[in-house]
Amino acid sequence: MSEFKERMMMCSEDYDEMIDMALAMNNKEWFEELVKKQKRLRELEIEMRGELGVLD
Repeated sequence: MSEFKERMMMCSEDYDEMIDMALAMNNKEWFEELVKKQKRLRELEIEMRGELGVLD
């Protein structure tokens, strides 16, 4: 029987702690990957807020 795993939902602010960890570990590659993903997620969040009519 296969096990169902629910994907964890993250918002752009959730990346802050991981970015700090990557900096502390001097892991430039991971840091750059996280920053890129966070930036893209922020763009999507702004787009969705606009489509839903939600104001910050």
